Amino acid sequence: MVVATEEMAVYCFDTLVAHYTGEQPPPPAFEDGNHALRDRRFPPIQSKELPTLECTVSILTDYEIAEGYLDWEVGKHGLIIEFTDPEYNIRRSATYLPEVAGHEGWTHAETIDSLMRKAGYQGTITESLRKKIKVTRYQSTLCTMHYGEYVAYLKKNRGAAPSISGVPAVNGFKPGH
Repeated sequence: MVVATEEMAVYCFDTLVAHYTGEQPPPPAFEDGNHALRDRRFPPIQSKELPTLECTVSILTDYEIAEGYLDWEVGKHGLIIEFTDPEYNIRRSATYLPEVAGHEGWTHAETIDSLMRKAGYQGTITESLRKKIKVTRYQSTLCTMHYGEYVAYLKKNRGAAPSISGVPAVNGFKPGH
């Protein structure tokens, strides 16, 4: 099973740093290193924000078709829902990572209802409609790294911290030293 590792979080920061320095990031120290630098849901990260960032890598595993919309555990399972919008007869889908429902304090039904809204459904949510939803549950492994930990990792493993114009020293390390 693939698990989230420190090297994956390092690669996320490497990609951000390369974006600001105009360099190519080093190849990832793991297989299948894919990344998304631009997520249109959020404003772009500015270089001056790097010292305040933390990166969490979530590797999704153990996909299973649930027996129904209640067949999952809050805090353990992430969800993918798929259903047909009865008003427009179109397929809709959405997902939440395992930590979302617990973080929000939602029940099973509140989580499903929120996912239906996330998928774009604007109609009335009924018990009958919930029972028609296909639910795929999954688990994940996480690795979180703060930018300061990234700088310390680079100092230890590569001999130098990143040098980015406008980014202050972190944890006593001056960029480029």
